Amino acid sequence: MDALLQLIEAEAELLRAGKIFAARELGQRKSHYAKRYMDELAVLGAIGQSLEDLDPGQVARLRQRHEEFRSVLQINLAALATARAVSDSALQAVVDNSRNLRRPEPHAEEVRPNPRFGRHAG
Repeated sequence: MDALLQLIEAEAELLRAGKIFAARELGQRKSHYAKRYMDELAVLGAIGQSLEDLDPGQVARLRQRHEEFRSVLQINLAALATARAVSDSALQAVVDNSRNLRRPEPHAEEVRPNPRFGRHAG
């Protein structure tokens, strides 16, 4: 859980600093640690009563720590949603701006010679 929390906090810091691409690079490691955490929760769920019998209060401490983790995770998810919205908005602005640029149009009219350079009949 500690490694996962560190990655989540690092990701949030990068997002606050506007370093979206650097934050995305943490995704694979974060996914790895999140899977390990979920696997460990499954094991704890299976042995919860045995753990409580061996060390009274341990399950309560783990539950409290999990709730703290969930709070941090909710903040991180909100930061990710904000970063995505900002990124999408910036991308849309670039697309809109590129559409609004006037592209040179091919000349549809006939090109006429300049009379100053024309031939004189004579």
